Amino acid sequence: MVLFIILGAVLVLFFVAVIVFFFYTFVRKENESRVIFKDGDEAYFGEFYNAVFEGASYIMSRTYEEHHIKSFDGLTLYGRYLRNGDSKKTIMLFHGYRSCGEKDFSGAFKFFVDNGFNILLVDQRCHENSEGKIISFGVNESRDVITWLDYVIKTYGNDKEIFIEGLSMGAATVLFSTRFKMPDNVKGIIADCGFNSPEKIIRKVAKQNFKINGFILMPVLNVLCKAFGRFSVYEVSSEKALKNFDRPVLFIHGTGDDFVPYEMTVSGYEAANEPKFICLVDGAMHGMSYLVDTPKVQKAFTDFIEFCENR
Repeated sequence: MVLFIILGAVLVLFFVAVIVFFFYTFVRKENESRVIFKDGDEAYFGEFYNAVFEGASYIMSRTYEEHHIKSFDGLTLYGRYLRNGDSKKTIMLFHGYRSCGEKDFSGAFKFFVDNGFNILLVDQRCHENSEGKIISFGVNESRDVITWLDYVIKTYGNDKEIFIEGLSMGAATVLFSTRFKMPDNVKGIIADCGFNSPEKIIRKVAKQNFKINGFILMPVLNVLCKAFGRFSVYEVSSEKALKNFDRPVLFIHGTGDDFVPYEMTVSGYEAANEPKFICLVDGAMHGMSYLVDTPKVQKAFTDFIEFCENR
């Protein structure tokens, strides 16, 4: 009898832990708004904090055309489009988990402006000015990429050359989007420090931050994801998505990343079809490759863009 009571208590505690983990990890916080910098950012960015602050300020100082679109599941999504003269080149930028475009692209944004790109800065679902309650770690977000693509072409013309870049979960988002048919306008994909599947990164976070065994956690957690988010953590991986993708992909990652291991990017790179490119930045932490070695990443960008345009 005592044994059954103990087992019952353990099961109750386990299910409570899974529910808490689900709400902490997947559910949008009620008080989330466009707060560019959060507690701990200054310590995290260290010597690069001022550069990030200046880059974010530059992004916020620009004039944008605001757009609202409907997602495949009825959410209103928000994005800002920066016109750059009469340029025919557009890059779509997708930020990371519980982050925003101003911070994630504080380094590279001006580089793209200076190199003649129009820029679509997207608020991913469940973030900032876009609707949504459940973050799906790139699964449903990857469908939004296609919706934004169709909208940009319809709004700004079928003569646009389009590049798509994402950072962190944004990188996973754009890589997962390669499983869908893309218009010929898409010239290349840039993925900076993305994880290769929701399952693998969630397992890592659960073990590293919550001391929860992923083998036991994932099946129960997936039931909650299907019930509340209408997606499966097993649904997609970058390796599977890239299997039939025929456009160039540039992978970027810092070897010092202790949140998303750079080996995940290497795995995606190895699975991708040619032409493909990879830029690993020695010692760079998560999302900081551009800041740590700006010349190397800028050269990777420039070489990649030139290659795509001259194909």
